[in-house]
Amino acid sequence: MEAINLSQFAGVALRNMNKELGDLMEGDCIFVKCHLIPPLDDEFRVVVEEIVESKSEDDSNKHNHLIILLETEGGFMETVERLVSVMRAHYQRVSFVIPNFAYSAGTVLALSGDDIYMDYYSVLGPIDPQEPDAEGGRLLPGVGYLAKFKELAKIINDPNLISTAEMTYLVKKFDPARLFRIEQAINHGRSLITEWLPKYKFKDWEITESKKNEVSIEMKEQRATQIAKVLGDAEKWHSHGRGISMKELSGPEIKLKIIDFGEMEPINKLIRHYHGLCVDHFSRVSSFIGYIHSSHGVRRVL
Repeated sequence: MEAINLSQFAGVALRNMNKELGDLMEGDCIFVKCHLIPPLDDEFRVVVEEIVESKSEDDSNKHNHLIILLETEGGFMETVERLVSVMRAHYQRVSFVIPNFAYSAGTVLALSGDDIYMDYYSVLGPIDPQEPDAEGGRLLPGVGYLAKFKELAKIINDPNLISTAEMTYLVKKFDPARLFRIEQAINHGRSLITEWLPKYKFKDWEITESKKNEVSIEMKEQRATQIAKVLGDAEKWHSHGRGISMKELSGPEIKLKIIDFGEMEPINKLIRHYHGLCVDHFSRVSSFIGYIHSSHGVRRVL
């Protein structure tokens, strides 16, 4: 019999951790560590369908809850929308766990959930859709691109401020089609938040905490619109990678209900061990840039 190697041992340990976390949180658990860009949506659909189809009838009746551990720098709103379509086609309840960070489109994705779990170290980010650079390789923050264009557009009207080099850069580098795509992506993200928060996260919000008034659908929509506006305010958050903590998200301006998994033992310990081993193991033994891990193992995306 051939001896087990370190990679196989880690693989078994990770699958067991995934299943244990799912059992503790009463659902099916998936870890997504990837930019939110194609082909993530295609691969995610395969993973979810594999989990659903492999469950026995007893398991299917017991759990209709999907738990997503999410770590991402962001991506495309279209991909986010397709991911949510897959989740909601197979599960009635979806929870997001943020062990580290989920920026930009990752924030929009997390806000599609019924519950969000964070601890003091976790962060979401401003709504800042990413745009491929001129060569189509790197993903660049869209809001930064817009901000720079507006800055140059402002000084172009003052001949004492603009230089020939700046004028040349403006003409060569900024094209109307890209600006339009970025603006549409930002608006898309805000519209998704405005749609999903009342439908999922606010679905059980029936009475206001302070005055105990009945909460109407209009109140839910107004709150969702305000949250989308704050998270989409580039001047407030300054950068794509600006982390918005659990404290800020649940504070008086945004007023989101966040569950602190740091106060939940043994769930806290298991989340940190599972996330930490996944990140460490797959960064050492593979060239994976993005992947999905479930109780069935790992699936490479990028």
